[in-house]
Order: sequence, then structure tokens, then C-alpha cells
Amino acid sequence: MLALACVTQWGGSPAAAQNNSLLGANRQLTADVRPAPSSQPALGPPSTPAQALAVRGTLEAERPVLKPNATLLKVSPIAVDVPEPAKIRVHDLVTIIIRESKTATTDSKLESKKDWTLESELKKWLRLSDRHGIVPAKFSQGNPALSLDWKDDYSGDGKYDRRDELTTRITATVIDVKPNGNLVLEATKQIRVDDEGYTITLTGECRSRDVTPENTILSTQIARPEINVQHTGAVRDAARRGWLKRGLDWLRPF
Repeated sequence: MLALACVTQWGGSPAAAQNNSLLGANRQLTADVRPAPSSQPALGPPSTPAQALAVRGTLEAERPVLKPNATLLKVSPIAVDVPEPAKIRVHDLVTIIIRESKTATTDSKLESKKDWTLESELKKWLRLSDRHGIVPAKFSQGNPALSLDWKDDYSGDGKYDRRDELTTRITATVIDVKPNGNLVLEATKQIRVDDEGYTITLTGECRSRDVTPENTILSTQIARPEINVQHTGAVRDAARRGWLKRGLDWLRPF
């Protein structure tokens, strides 16, 4: 007993009991963690949109990149590692899926009627006389009269009904990459079968993150798209108006 008392008195502080409680561990970690000293003053809230964007970009740049769990990828039969997005450069190829449809219907009717009548009669006039000078004129054949009657009736009826649909795939070339990552695309496709053919030209701008892993993008995701389709052949010639008809429609003489 004497030896045990001496060990207890001279052995220093008593050993702490083991604690498996998560609450106690969290308190211990909280007590041990101290904020790192900062040599710069804390920034206040951004006062302008430009400062807000700058702060947001800084936070996104400092955000840590989460690494995939290698053990989970090896063990789990359904876990799939997310592939890194491909970096698209100038002169790379991107396939555009064109699905454009347009339906336009216009019905107009115009009726115009104009009636104009003018009637005038000369009852008094003057003449020169050798004896008396200016004297009233006499109309032996009756009073001169003028009568005009104008009638204009116009009726127009027009109806326009058109439906266009274009579904195809075209491969575009990246001609420029903007600083924000947007891609400027340009594509041309020509198809000719015997005497019939058509040419498709497409230009526009899209976001690089909209390009799928299959290297495709929808035409509806392209900003400021310009799609030009030119048909050639007998069918186009049969449906095209003649030069005289186009000239009369442009002049509108009637």
C-alpha cells in the first residue's frame, strides 16, 4: 500500500480515462483548432456587380476538387468514374444535330371602295364688245357644264400557309475559341444526286460545356444560328417564279 501511494504521488498527473463519445471528441477537436492569424483585414460585402463576380470567381477557384473514391470504384458494381470534359481547340470537329421546324399561317382580306363625283356648270361669263366694252356673255347653245364620275372598287384576298422541317446532322469546324470558352462553329454540307442537290451552310456560337461526351450538340443550343439551305435542280426550277412575275410583284402595278 505504501509503494502504491508513492507511485500515485510522484507519478505526475493521473491518466485520462478513454472516452469513445463522439460529442467529447468533437469538443476536443473544437478546442484544439485555432483560426490561423491573418495579416490582411477582412473584406466587407461587395458593393458593385464586378466585385461580386470577382469574389465569386475567387471562391470557385479556391474550391477544392473532390477526388473519386478509388476503393469505391473497385468494389461497387455500379459506381462509375466521371470522365473529365474534353478540351476543344481550334480546328476540332463538332457534330451538330439539326432539328428545326417552322409553321407559318397568314390569312388576310382587304376591301376598298372609292366613289368620287364632280359636277360643275358655267352660268355667267363675260365678253368684249366694240361699243360697250366688257358685257355679259350669252350662251346660245346652253350653259357649258362639266360632269365627272369616278368609282374605284378594290378587293384583295391572300392566304399564306407554309410548313418547313429540317432534320439532319452536319459536322462543323471550330474556327475560334472565346476567352470564356464559347466555341464559334462553321459548317458546310453539299449533297447532289443526279441533277438534284442542296447545300447547307451553318454558323453560330455555343458553350463548350454543352458539347456532349459523344461530341454532339443540338442546333437549339447554338446562339445566333444562321442556317441557309439552297436547293438546285428541276424541282426547284419548276417551283420558282419567272423573272416577269417577280418583277410585277416587286412593282405592284395593280
